[in-house]
Amino acid sequence: MLKQRRGGSEVLLDTRTNTTNFEIAKIAFWQLYNENFDNKHLLLMTCNSKKINVYRFQSKVGDDCYIDKDSELNYE
Repeated sequence: MLKQRRGGSEVLLDTRTNTTNFEIAKIAFWQLYNENFDNKHLLLMTCNSKKINVYRFQSKVGDDCYIDKDSELNYE
């Protein structure tokens, strides 16, 4: 999870996971997805330092960083 702020983004370390198992990563992603954060927060999933899934809290259909709760997450 990233919190965007003036001067750069802050990684929220207590929300960070590190796994090579995509199924576990998906569980963590959806668990955080259901938390209550404001639009300054980005839920970010990466693979080999490449963004594969990005969700901005409070985003709406059509927004760049919107992921529907019923979506399949990208693997790579």
